[in-house]
Amino acid sequence: MKVILSTNGPLHLIKSAEYLSKLVDIQVIQGWIPRWWNRWLLGIASRIQKRNIYITIKKRTPECLNGRNRGLAIPDMFYWGCRLFKIASGRTAAVYSAQLYGKLQQKYLKDADVYHVRSGSGGNGAIEKARERGMKVVVDHSIAHPAFMDRQLRSEYERNGEHFDLGLDNPFWAGIVEECKRGDVVLVNSDFVKDTFVASGFDADKIRVAYLGVRKDFFALKKGYALKDNTLRILFTGGFGFRKGAEYILRALCELDKKGFKYEMTVVGCSDGAKSILERYCPQHLNLVNTVPQDLLKSYLAESDVYLFPSLCEGCASSGMEAMAAGLPVIATWESGLPIEDGKDGMIIQSKQVSAIVESLERVASDKTLRESMGKAAADKIATNNTWEMYAENVLGIYKELLYQ
Repeated sequence: MKVILSTNGPLHLIKSAEYLSKLVDIQVIQGWIPRWWNRWLLGIASRIQKRNIYITIKKRTPECLNGRNRGLAIPDMFYWGCRLFKIASGRTAAVYSAQLYGKLQQKYLKDADVYHVRSGSGGNGAIEKARERGMKVVVDHSIAHPAFMDRQLRSEYERNGEHFDLGLDNPFWAGIVEECKRGDVVLVNSDFVKDTFVASGFDADKIRVAYLGVRKDFFALKKGYALKDNTLRILFTGGFGFRKGAEYILRALCELDKKGFKYEMTVVGCSDGAKSILERYCPQHLNLVNTVPQDLLKSYLAESDVYLFPSLCEGCASSGMEAMAAGLPVIATWESGLPIEDGKDGMIIQSKQVSAIVESLERVASDKTLRESMGKAAADKIATNNTWEMYAENVLGIYKELLYQ
């Protein structure tokens, strides 16, 4: 079986390609892959994006894809140039970059059975070209339907004076929905995402669910469940901003301060998206740590008592999956997309509810048996169901379904 996997951006599809490469003949098309003569541009790109692009780029080129990995530089360069010289808004730059990517990849869409494309990467005729050349089309989408995001998030952003750009009034997201409609199937990474699509009128029979995998070195990192100094060590990892529920975390911590509750809260990841709310809410025991390499992240997971993730909208948060795999009890919302069975391998709380966060943290802190039983059950669930090998087998099954039914 020959597969072309195409993604202009998100890296989970590159990890997917690594494991799928053991099962199918795969070719990857993606964004810019620097060569020796233009690597100096990474410094400029990092300043534009306000994050270390070197790490991102390294993840684009795993050794197992050598010779099967084609990079398209022009869409990335166009986008970064627009942002650097303020030629266009981020919204407009993203739309035109996606159109460029869709067009430029088409000459490589040949000699394959399946075109597996990240939503937003198959526009400007790419999906039609793949189908014209006899391929089945899998559109890979990893966040809630834009109509749900609009209902859930717009008021949060506007109330905080932030620009909201994740709804169907953004042509980029409207284009993503159209790509999903044109695929043979839409592959999503959680039952939550499927539910938001079905609620928005999408045909449920066209949707397939495959939860992403977790690296095996994250499994069972947590070895003990007793609190140190009777202090609950709370962890959040990933981008800390409005969509992730940062405001509700900060408000909950302030409530815990009033109660004299003993805790330490560590946020590992970029918190630029929470600057305005960090100025308004100042909990006493908050430790902000910038983004760290995955190997260093493991120590934070091993040393924490509970993972808190009251996100307002996700697909299925890989950070939460890692916490479950590590053996941490996880407090999360339904909107996190995590495969949690409430009360058994984690806690599901209502989104946008400060009181729910406070009550759950107090309950977890007071019951060592509960912490241990939920943490171990979560670790067992991920180890049993969510390795990358299992993910690749699930996706292969979807390919076979399309080709051989």
